[in-house]
Amino acid sequence: MNMQTEVTRSGLLRTIFLSSGAMLLVVAVVLSPKEAFDASIQGLDIWWKIIFPAMLPFLMLAQMLTAFGFTDALGVLLGPLMQRLFRLPGQAGLAIAVGMCGGFPAGADTAARLVQDRQITAKQAGVLAAVAHFSNPMMIIIVLGAAFLHQPAAGYFLLGIHWISGWIAAMIGIRLLPVGRAASIGTSSSSDVSPNLSEPAHTQAHPISSSKKPVVPRHTLWQRMNHAAREARSRDGRGFGKLLGDTVSQAVQTLMMTGGFMIVFAVFIRLLSLYLTPGASVSLWSSLLEIHLGIYHLSQTSLAPVVMIALIAAVLGWGGLCSHLQVSAVLKSVGLATRNMIDFIAIRLLHGLIAFAMSLVLWTPFSRYSTEVWTTFQTTTNIGLPAAPQWFSLFSSSSSLALLGYAIPVAMVSLALLLVIMISLSGLTRWFNERSSR
Repeated sequence: MNMQTEVTRSGLLRTIFLSSGAMLLVVAVVLSPKEAFDASIQGLDIWWKIIFPAMLPFLMLAQMLTAFGFTDALGVLLGPLMQRLFRLPGQAGLAIAVGMCGGFPAGADTAARLVQDRQITAKQAGVLAAVAHFSNPMMIIIVLGAAFLHQPAAGYFLLGIHWISGWIAAMIGIRLLPVGRAASIGTSSSSDVSPNLSEPAHTQAHPISSSKKPVVPRHTLWQRMNHAAREARSRDGRGFGKLLGDTVSQAVQTLMMTGGFMIVFAVFIRLLSLYLTPGASVSLWSSLLEIHLGIYHLSQTSLAPVVMIALIAAVLGWGGLCSHLQVSAVLKSVGLATRNMIDFIAIRLLHGLIAFAMSLVLWTPFSRYSTEVWTTFQTTTNIGLPAAPQWFSLFSSSSSLALLGYAIPVAMVSLALLLVIMISLSGLTRWFNERSSR
């Protein structure tokens, strides 16, 4: 009875807090309608001109590859790497690659599809969402590097730091946080082979089945991949037309949710800067809450180049509260608990700290070997901050949109190259495991 009373009080307090916050937000919008309208247009521009065209192909591609059985076949290849680094089954490799090439919440959306297809558990999806949470590489290279910092080389530097620090943070967080230990329970009993082969837990429970062990080497790697892909395709059973229609509708639904979050947070950030901290830097709330606005405002400050790059890398690693809520909304359908999101935020903080430290150490030697980057920062760090609603006029020209359209197939090719690299690393891991077990 006492526990039930505490739960009721907690729900009541949450309701009062959320309703009061919503009322204050409505009052602020009524008092400042022009600022709220400009901020909503700003958020809409970001979503329509960057997020929508950059994420749509990856959301559709990930769902179609899963339906065709590619994820199961890939899981046979990536099993050793995923289990050694992240304590996840091999099927998680596609979600990580999609997250690295498509940005958030594409990785979390792929993880949710894997749970619905019963390839991973809900706890493993929480771990996978943290591992696969990366910013869109086109946004980092084209928007941040070329448009904001006026130098694509800086964008490539930040992308490399973002990817490397993300993997390091995920490997550390999984081994320290409870969510990683809970997810590894389901992984320890799974194997990178297809379901037609006997599993270690089964052999231990029934010693009689030990006589079947010599059958396992007869199944080659290609046979296991083919068997896993055929079983997944037969489970799905949808024709190409039905699959394409479902893929488009689900991807657009996810993107509409993402756009709604971005517009609301753009308005929220503007009102916070206007009423709560009128004298503070405009990059304070935007860096904490919405990553795209945050990196723009940071790129226009008069900080030293190494500090500016380090802060931008930290914001990219943190991802912003807006992206965290997007991931939470995507994973809510698979039963992700609040505790898992707390661990997710902890990994985000760790990612930001590692990216900040790596940028402080590596930016100076990088800038020495890139004269153009160094000259650009020496001449642009004293530029004043323009009016916020005007910043996205950079992308109103047809040339910028054509550049984004050209980058989409390049990013899709990078997905294939990234999968090839991950498969090669998994092969080396498998070879090392076999040599060490002898």
